Amino acid sequence: MELKKRLYKSYKSRKLGLASTKTRRRNAQLNHSCLNELENTFSKLSKDKSNTCENLQKCMKLIEEIKDSLAKVRLSSEFMTRDHLLKMRKFFELYALVCLELNDTEGFKCAYSQLHPLYFDFSHLLLRSDRMSYVLSMWMLHLVSENKIGDLYMLLERIPADLKKDEKILFVINLERLMMEGNLGKLLDLNDNSNEYHRIIAATYRNKIASAMELSYKQLDMDYIIKTLKLKNKQELLDFISYYNQFKLQSGEKLPSNYSSDTTSVPWKVLEDAVVFQNDSVVKHKIPSKELLNNSLKYLNDLEKIV
Repeated sequence: MELKKRLYKSYKSRKLGLASTKTRRRNAQLNHSCLNELENTFSKLSKDKSNTCENLQKCMKLIEEIKDSLAKVRLSSEFMTRDHLLKMRKFFELYALVCLELNDTEGFKCAYSQLHPLYFDFSHLLLRSDRMSYVLSMWMLHLVSENKIGDLYMLLERIPADLKKDEKILFVINLERLMMEGNLGKLLDLNDNSNEYHRIIAATYRNKIASAMELSYKQLDMDYIIKTLKLKNKQELLDFISYYNQFKLQSGEKLPSNYSSDTTSVPWKVLEDAVVFQNDSVVKHKIPSKELLNNSLKYLNDLEKIV
């Protein structure tokens, strides 16, 4: 009698185990069907511009469903097969591309954090993805836009030599070289690009040029500033001045001693066809020793990462 009970319990547990396995497989299958729908919906973005917003919303809904489905699947050896890894890679690539369309930086960072090991740690199991060069180039642009040059060099060490010749990745490599050379003019040309990271880089270096102008001159002709900052017309310059004045005031920088305290006073003033900078070139600036020390330590850390 006791033997029969043990046999029955063993049979029941095996049956429950099989049912559980079937459920997990069904969840994995659901993931696959949603993944196909996500890919089809994403492909419509380039074909049907009139319904871009609607298609992006549908993509995000599918992404959330697949994320829930992935969370339910146990990451055991049973499911970490080559086929499952390929599905995961495809999903996170689509997730990253949708985030780029939405200019969702945090979402893109989240998606890439999952893609990185799939690209490099499982390269012996998976054939190279057609989307890999584009996703990597966008991640490299993200690192450049956040001035994480050390992380960029570490990534370049892992990218295969033949992939570095891809025009999208080569563009970012050349872009970083321009930054190292201080070729700010070409960096400003990035502002005409529709890519969000290109615009961030262009805006950063336009601010650097503007800062150098106000420290070097008391005033400049508007036409000269338009040409130097690579703006299109006077209205664009006025818009930039409005933005830059707000940027300076909100950044909390210490203003020069001759800076007026009235509310109408701003760092850049337009007087007829010239722009007057409220700087104080006579005042000798103290050497920011703490700032220089912090920068030196940061460079040392970056060098350690590269080495």
